[in-house]
Amino acid sequence: MLGIYLHIPFCIKKCNYCDFVSMEREEPMDAYFHALGTEIKMTGRMYERKVDSVFFGGGTPSFPPAQYITGAMDALRRAFDVQEDAEITLEANPCSLDAQKLREYRAAGINRLSIGLQAAQDRLLAMLGRQHTRGQFERAYGLAREAGFSNINIDVIYALPGQETTEWEDTLCFATEKEPEHVSAYALKIEPGTPLFRAVELGEAVPADEDTDLAMYHMAQDVLEGKDFTNYEVSNFAKEGFECRHNLKYWNVRDYLGLGAAAHSCMDHMRFSNTEDVEEYISNMKAGKLRYASSELVSEKDRKLEYIMLKLRLKNGFSFFDYKSRFNEIFPEAFSREMGRVVSLGLAETDGRGLYPTKRGFDLQNQLVSLLIQNL
Repeated sequence: MLGIYLHIPFCIKKCNYCDFVSMEREEPMDAYFHALGTEIKMTGRMYERKVDSVFFGGGTPSFPPAQYITGAMDALRRAFDVQEDAEITLEANPCSLDAQKLREYRAAGINRLSIGLQAAQDRLLAMLGRQHTRGQFERAYGLAREAGFSNINIDVIYALPGQETTEWEDTLCFATEKEPEHVSAYALKIEPGTPLFRAVELGEAVPADEDTDLAMYHMAQDVLEGKDFTNYEVSNFAKEGFECRHNLKYWNVRDYLGLGAAAHSCMDHMRFSNTEDVEEYISNMKAGKLRYASSELVSEKDRKLEYIMLKLRLKNGFSFFDYKSRFNEIFPEAFSREMGRVVSLGLAETDGRGLYPTKRGFDLQNQLVSLLIQNL
């Protein structure tokens, strides 16, 4: 089964911490979605695979008029064998959702929303450059439930400059009170080239230190697990049966196809990506040519590295049987010394059938992976 990601690069305003490919101009919207439709049609001829997950990311996919998204869904169904029970996710910002849009999304088969809350305090939302308030989030979330969405993720961010521990706890409590099916809790990364990065350079914002970062992560685990969420991936928590099926494709190292500007794909051990330049992407599609900005055949060594790195982000780790079926190698024999080391350090555990990260392994992901691959 194939997962398809569609990149929608339009935003009301780019957030202060965002380094994703996005734009605040609306002029190329018609041309962009026409180009996306062209790419959908072209790739549908190339990959005759059943599709069980679709993910609209961005940018802000909920920003364009709903007709663009529903049109893309129609095009996908014409070009690909999208399964009736496919998980179809749309990322959304609270200020760009309304009752009519939500009804149209549901009618188009979109059955999962990922709504960006990020923080429950308006002062922190303003610092992040978010275009919504706590109150707007509450309204949007309520409208989503009224529209019939029964699978909603709430995105929150911790380790923000100036964020108090009590504010993070309030954000977690506010989010869980809404009774979502899924919560994604990410530590803020201050990326070069963003307004927030420049603010840090100028001394106008002070990043959280490592101890605060870790304490807030542990608070998220305690609060969310106390509300019956499972920490199934380092930064992701779900009620039983509501793990994000699309993102699990990445972590389980399955094939996925990325469509739209800046979208990345990995199909049959081949990685390739579209240009990040929206105008160039539109031009390529007008010419009817898939001109990838980069492509490479993934070596077996890199495949092993990626497998170990991604699989150990999951609470369930990986089975030795699965590893052998992919690489024709017995993991406990090939990595005997390294595996013994991470187990002795309490970073992972084994039952003889597989390797699984511990909570300490979640805390020290880089160390866990580095120790395992040091001789790869």
